[in-house]
Amino acid sequence: MYRKSIAAAVVFIAMGLSACAQTDTATVNEYDATLANLDTDRACFFTREIQGYSNAPESSSRNERIYIDAGGDDRWLLETTGPCPDLDFSLRLALDVRGTGSVCTGDWENLLVPSGIGGDIQRCPVRVLGRVIED
Repeated sequence: MYRKSIAAAVVFIAMGLSACAQTDTATVNEYDATLANLDTDRACFFTREIQGYSNAPESSSRNERIYIDAGGDDRWLLETTGPCPDLDFSLRLALDVRGTGSVCTGDWENLLVPSGIGGDIQRCPVRVLGRVIED
């Protein structure tokens, strides 16, 4: 009887994992479309060139992503590394960079997001994933 219980549990777990794998694969493919037109070679922009930002699709890990428009037609994809609750509701953002004011592919920076409550500034760590290549 003990062996039957273990066998049933193993089958149940395997079925559950296979169901999750199918869902995860579909989800990853949907999010990979955002990265398909991304140049991840080392390139940089200056914070003074930033002209605006817009929302980008979330990552498969549910981290938030934003596009930064900088220097003419350049558009960059940045991804948060944790929760940033006020990002969806903010009308203003800023990058807090160290050094010369340049931001490069692969860099880790802090996104400054004004909070809707009390005027506090939320610091959200972000990573620069790369420059978007337009078709």
